[in-house]
Amino acid sequence: MVQKQNFAKWLGAFLFNFLITSPLLALTYKIPEEGNTVGEYQEVQAEKGDTLIELAEQFDIGVYEMLRANHHLSQKVLKPGTKVIIPAQFNLPTGPREGIVLNLAEMQLFYYHPDQNLVSIYPVGIGRQGWSTPLGVTKIVSKQVHPAWHPPISIRREEARRGITLPLVVPAGPHNPLGQYAMHLGFSGILIHGTNRPSSIGLRSSHGCIRMYADDIKELFSTAPLQTPVRVINELSHKE
Repeated sequence: MVQKQNFAKWLGAFLFNFLITSPLLALTYKIPEEGNTVGEYQEVQAEKGDTLIELAEQFDIGVYEMLRANHHLSQKVLKPGTKVIIPAQFNLPTGPREGIVLNLAEMQLFYYHPDQNLVSIYPVGIGRQGWSTPLGVTKIVSKQVHPAWHPPISIRREEARRGITLPLVVPAGPHNPLGQYAMHLGFSGILIHGTNRPSSIGLRSSHGCIRMYADDIKELFSTAPLQTPVRVINELSHKE
């Protein structure tokens, strides 16, 4: 009986640690009692057909972070066996550890699970030059599954200057830039949403909204309730 109990405890601990560190899920960590660094750098070997952009999505890392950590790899398609660094070490931002904290400087979103000593970290795409994501404190005010996109007049005019005519409404589907899930914030016109361009995650690529990988927004959508506080900061961190 003792052996079975010990095995059950070991198995429970193993599954818990696997679930909060598996690259197939969000990067979720125990919040440290001291310091603010979580996670660690990893090294993997590329398989046939792998690219850095595909590995970034597979391991839930932003494209820029992946390219910066592997600047010596210039090939579009990596040779099998190529060693690739996965920069999965993060500094938790300063300030209250609650709700959602979006750090624009690092292009990362931190979700502090209520009543748990856990934080999930997601790479995001944010507002590009001229379309900055606003700083400040807000909250999730509404949610939509399979949202339609209503391009504002400012975006339609910008695209028209490039010779592109946007419709008044882009229905839900594979060509919708909002992806399958959207969460509206208190900031006017700013959403946390999916994307049909995963290669834009971890880049300054949007018109101010916060883009996430499809699996990440699905997970955050289901775990972060309405009225979750959202704090948007611009804080450069330094690895310990």
